[in-house]
Amino acid sequence: MYLCAMQKSSIHFIHLRIICGILLVLCSLSAVGQEEEKKAQIVFGIDNFSFFDNREVKSPYQKSQTLFGSHLGGEIGIQFGPNQIMIGGLGIKDFGEQEWVKNSFTFYYHHEKDHFSGAFGLFPRKRLKNELPDIFVYDSLRYYTPTINGALIQYTNHYGYAEFYCNWLSKQGHNKREVFEVVSDGRFGYKGFYGGWNVQLLHYALPSNTTDDHIYDKIMMNPYIGIETNKFWWLDALTVNAGAIISFNRDRTDMQWKYPIGFLGELKLRKWRFELHDQLYSGGTQFADYNKHGSNLFRGDPYYRSTFYNRTDLTFYLLNKDYIQCRATASMHFTEGEMDNSQQIILRIALDKNMLSDLFKM
Repeated sequence: MYLCAMQKSSIHFIHLRIICGILLVLCSLSAVGQEEEKKAQIVFGIDNFSFFDNREVKSPYQKSQTLFGSHLGGEIGIQFGPNQIMIGGLGIKDFGEQEWVKNSFTFYYHHEKDHFSGAFGLFPRKRLKNELPDIFVYDSLRYYTPTINGALIQYTNHYGYAEFYCNWLSKQGHNKREVFEVVSDGRFGYKGFYGGWNVQLLHYALPSNTTDDHIYDKIMMNPYIGIETNKFWWLDALTVNAGAIISFNRDRTDMQWKYPIGFLGELKLRKWRFELHDQLYSGGTQFADYNKHGSNLFRGDPYYRSTFYNRTDLTFYLLNKDYIQCRATASMHFTEGEMDNSQQIILRIALDKNMLSDLFKM
């Protein structure tokens, strides 16, 4: 019991140091920008995200269902030099339900100067440079968790980007585990060739009122290399990349590490408004304890429990402007001996002060 408490205290201390480290970097960057113009101005944005996702499933890894709903959010704040203080609101509605799925506020500090940027507070996922692949965070979870609770630091230059963030997912309580993730991702390239990484550490602690459960340690890494070009033969764009998925999973019930390793490849072709996107996984069974902990711990696409999984998406972009995007996708999912299919329609409208000024000639 004492050892468990010591382990938990140690993990909390590590998490606190990570948050404090990010805050220290943000404060340092802010101090550098003190000589900037200090005239404050009002900034704001409006964001609407609607989704239709129909899944027809035979395999044991998923279930047939239809996700159909919409987000509506807005934020307003003050910008002074490289600094912003923002506050906003967000609502998520599932069509066919009387109640809203979620209503919440966003409030955060954001800093951006030269190559560095960052945020602290409750901020929208759109502040990220890139989303983790589906094996890390499933798209349906992103539908219903459009915000990040914690801190973010980013670096960008001519060759690519790197970012690091902490996301607090659940506070410890009665029959409720404490859950947070620490993530790093980035990509740098030169003349079409690039290399990158995705790393996720997920901490899954004990509820406050039980000693029957145990802490679970989960680390997943994805180093990769690739090539992309805006013109290839008759194609408008081509992207090919390949990498490894390396996982470390340990339930402290038996203290045994499970480390499935696999190959993850991706091919993307673009011509006019059509895009073909193929993803292939082959290797060890990921999410080894999914039946025990489910999506509370294993936040990636459940299809990756298979030793072989191929997903092929054919997408048509109906609209693709800076402020509005609409796409329709037909997907095929291949696992051992089964083929499932799904269809998605995604619409997003994002307007800020500058875009509204251009649209209405303000």
